[in-house]
Amino acid sequence: MKEHLVHLGQLLKTHWRALSILALTVLVPLFLFADIAEDVYEQETLAVDEAIMRFVHGFTSDPANHAAAAFSIFGSAKLMLPIAVTLFVVYFRRRRRLGWFVLLALGGVASVNFALKQFFDRPRPDLWVPFLPETDSSFPSGHSMFASALACTLIVLLWSARFRVFAVVLGLLYTVGMMLSRVYIGVHYPTDVAAGALFSVAWVLGLARILHIPRILRSNP
Repeated sequence: MKEHLVHLGQLLKTHWRALSILALTVLVPLFLFADIAEDVYEQETLAVDEAIMRFVHGFTSDPANHAAAAFSIFGSAKLMLPIAVTLFVVYFRRRRRLGWFVLLALGGVASVNFALKQFFDRPRPDLWVPFLPETDSSFPSGHSMFASALACTLIVLLWSARFRVFAVVLGLLYTVGMMLSRVYIGVHYPTDVAAGALFSVAWVLGLARILHIPRILRSNP
């Protein structure tokens, strides 16, 4: 037993940085997603959700309507599908594992989102009539899940590039904008978009570690 504890201590000391990154990028987002999902399943979030939605709705204006509509249209399956296919083809030609990473990251998120919607079957908010209505289940937000997955995927693939900081900032703004737009329109609760984004962060960054994507990119600049 003592030998096992010593070995574990040495392992933690040697790999503390990698384990810390794993915890912050995968385990923490996954834990937060699970916590939100549990509360949603037990219907414990409605009061806070509705309060935030009414606050956001107070900023209604024509420019905000146009911005929210643009985000939602750009995040629709009709536009995201060709983007995902293009990324898969481009990176598959560069190296097959990179292509499979794109496919699993984006296609996997879409599949998981469909399954989670069927399981939770959460009704859409009905606080006001949305100008872009939706008919399927509310939790988790597909737009937010895919936006976060797309942003994280591109950040991973561009991490070795000089403009990685720009990629991180742009990806963060895009994801947050998508999340806010869905709440603003009134088709999602805040917990829908937060859970969706958190799951995608854990999913994509977890896949990147499993498939050793950073190592591949370093060896093939």
